[in-house]
Amino acid sequence: MKEELAATLRVIRQLKGARYEAISGAISPKHLSMIERGDAQPTLPTLLKLSESLGISVLTLLALCLAVRDQKLPDMEIEQAHHELGELAALGALEIIKANLPDGALTKRARGTKADAERVSAVQALKQQGKTQAEAARELGLPTSTVHRYWTKS
Repeated sequence: MKEELAATLRVIRQLKGARYEAISGAISPKHLSMIERGDAQPTLPTLLKLSESLGISVLTLLALCLAVRDQKLPDMEIEQAHHELGELAALGALEIIKANLPDGALTKRARGTKADAERVSAVQALKQQGKTQAEAARELGLPTSTVHRYWTKS
């Protein structure tokens, strides 16, 4: 999507009559040039700064880029996003997102995935039978790293 973004930014900047210097408060002219040549891919914060400096919504910028990529009208991209937002809203997404950001700070989540209780007990059973970790891995068809992790669980 670098090329679509490059072309879209270049055109919007030209249509708005925004010179590199006008946008220099958002990002450096060199970085803007690299983005407009398709040599760099901006981060989301950079896209937000660019769209603000151009006087458009970041959603407008993305809708135009996606429309070019997907060969659709920008309104169709917005309509699809509106539909998806409705589905996510019905599932309570916004409330859950807000709950993950109390006082603006992201809450920590549990690390990794939960261990499969059946697999842990199978490894522990083979351990009790006197099998080695390598034998348990072969017998259960598990990676040796997984067997080792379950082996050390009490």
